[in-house]
Amino acid sequence: MNSSRKGWTDSEEKLLIETVDSFVAKGFTKKAAFQEAAEKMNRTTATCSHHYYAIRKKNAMAADSSPLTLQACIHFLKNMQQPDTLPGENERLQQEKKEVLHDQKKLKGRYESLLKKQKKLQHLLSILKEAEHYGEASSKPVIH
Repeated sequence: MNSSRKGWTDSEEKLLIETVDSFVAKGFTKKAAFQEAAEKMNRTTATCSHHYYAIRKKNAMAADSSPLTLQACIHFLKNMQQPDTLPGENERLQQEKKEVLHDQKKLKGRYESLLKKQKKLQHLLSILKEAEHYGEASSKPVIH
């Protein structure tokens, strides 16, 4: 039975995060990772799960409140100028779409034409086979 404890050490938090990240990277579920971490630290699975998400939430909030740097401002302003290129990009993509649709229409027409030819050839082949069969039947000598 896992004993109840208060407080998490930095090493326990690090172990919890590393265990979960490792399990997820290997394709396992977080539930399995919490079970493994709980066994290693003699805690319950629910406690590990709850604390893991609390750590993630705390880290996300800390990341959101990071101070704005000059480099981040420059990056933002450079990206603000890029939307001017979007209409040109949109126009190019629209033209490319028209070309692709035109090619698709041509290919569909060619496909239909080839399909008709194939049906005609199959019909001719069936006529030839029928004639061959009829010819074989009539070429047998008739005994009177």
